[in-house]
Amino acid sequence: MRAKRIRAFGLSTAVAAAAVTAAAVPAQAAGTRLTFDVADSVQISAKPTTPGQFDENLNLRIGRTGTVAAKDVKVAFDTAGLAGVAQLTVPECTTAGTVVTCDAHTVDFDSINITQHPWLSAVAGAKPGSSGKLHITLTSSNAERAEKDVRVDVGGPDFKTKDLAPQKGVKPGAVVAPAVEFANVGDAAATRLVVTIDAVSGLDFKKRPSNCEFATVGEGAWNQKSWPGETMAVCTLDVSLAPGAVHTLDPLQFGVTDSAWYTFTDISLYATEDAQYSSVPRWRADHRFQRGTDAPLTVKAAQDPALLAAPRHSYDNRVELEVSAANTADFSALGAWSPADGGKRGTLTVGYRNAGPASIFYRSGDDVVKVQAQFPKGVTVTRVPTGCAPRTWDNGHQVEHPDKYLCDTGMWISSGTRRTFDFGVSLDAGTTRATVPVTLQDETSLYGGGATAGNLTFDPNHANEAVSVVLGSEPSGSIPTGVPTPPSGGGAASTPPVVVRPTGSASANPSATTASPSPSATTAGGLAFTGASGLGTIAAAGAGAVLIGGAVFLGARRRKGSHQ
Repeated sequence: MRAKRIRAFGLSTAVAAAAVTAAAVPAQAAGTRLTFDVADSVQISAKPTTPGQFDENLNLRIGRTGTVAAKDVKVAFDTAGLAGVAQLTVPECTTAGTVVTCDAHTVDFDSINITQHPWLSAVAGAKPGSSGKLHITLTSSNAERAEKDVRVDVGGPDFKTKDLAPQKGVKPGAVVAPAVEFANVGDAAATRLVVTIDAVSGLDFKKRPSNCEFATVGEGAWNQKSWPGETMAVCTLDVSLAPGAVHTLDPLQFGVTDSAWYTFTDISLYATEDAQYSSVPRWRADHRFQRGTDAPLTVKAAQDPALLAAPRHSYDNRVELEVSAANTADFSALGAWSPADGGKRGTLTVGYRNAGPASIFYRSGDDVVKVQAQFPKGVTVTRVPTGCAPRTWDNGHQVEHPDKYLCDTGMWISSGTRRTFDFGVSLDAGTTRATVPVTLQDETSLYGGGATAGNLTFDPNHANEAVSVVLGSEPSGSIPTGVPTPPSGGGAASTPPVVVRPTGSASANPSATTASPSPSATTAGGLAFTGASGLGTIAAAGAGAVLIGGAVFLGARRRKGSHQ
């Protein structure tokens, strides 16, 4: 689920971890132990391969239990069991005999990827079907050690997908039906195809094949409060897929819901459920799946020499369909004053409301909107609510005495959402009827030229994106209650659904331009190929890392104003 991902993300996370744990920790950490998150087996190509700069095909995440940081952490790879089968390369680590040792320094998270990009390659002459053992040990000066054996298999099926072109301007109520084309470019035939599908809110499965299982999670899942809901599917096809053969999946049918604005679905292909990078083991552990009842999903033979000849790139067993709907959302600014002590102090409540019909998702990680309150002279903020802070930069210049406060809202705001923030305020003696402008801001209005009101591109009605609240001895303003009524003209079409079949292809290497995908695709499992394109994936970084902080998440942001 969630965008093609940038391996540097993991490095940023490690830097953040080091910064967080710079403070002194106790010499003893009773109950603290080191932990692994790595697949039991990894499949590699029978052909010797050389990684690109940031490539890896061994996804290893480490962590610690408890709340005390593990210090002086080292990761040791013993390759003695790989003799005659494979060799391991781990840049920026030391090698002594058959053991490669990497410094992980301080680990203060439950799970974090190592940043040295381990790469396994078959040795010359290794036969498909052969296997070896890699022994990994974690040690620390103040935490219990951990050990793990990983089986390394040489050869096997390996799937490569063809990119799908983004679908833009799709009307709510339409059906998009992507036909996923793929090839087995591995060393052996596959006897099973496991298809995982992760559809984000805004897309609904119109058909649920009987060889697929489905589970739905509501918004705010994956430990991210500002994340849309998702429906996951695991489809198992008992088919024979020979090396060099190209096939097409039956067109999957997704209905574009009334609330869709920007959404996407991830589709990944594996030979087994527990393959490296597969989300299935964690999905099954966390959710209850229900089998579909429609006709089973099948594959058809296809001819596409260009797909077979195209260069490999990291994680190309996965394809993504992005959908932008022709939809809008009506956001309004909220503000109200509740006086106390005769108006000398009180509570200023500010916020926003999304009357829909669209739910807005900024996949870049940006806040969909920021609520700004500007306090005039004579008014002092005595209590700042959680999620709000002074605006210390204005149009590229630092503000020494800020009078504006910005409140964060998150990158996902569903239709019908209302959220408020309560400021404690006092009025200086002699101050009467002070007015606080409350405005909705986006990235353009914050940094692009000094606009005083929001410029929400998804909202055709800007008139209600600003409100003024009078502070005095009497209450003023109001915060509406109940679910807002969507404006007319934004619902689903009354005509029969339009089926949109994606055509063409996306860029040759979409990993370079796509924002981060959903955190559910971040579990360790097992992938046959990670390519040599120099591009990694936030899948290696993990959902937990997304929460480290805005600076880390936004480090891979694309051009200003781009949220899809």
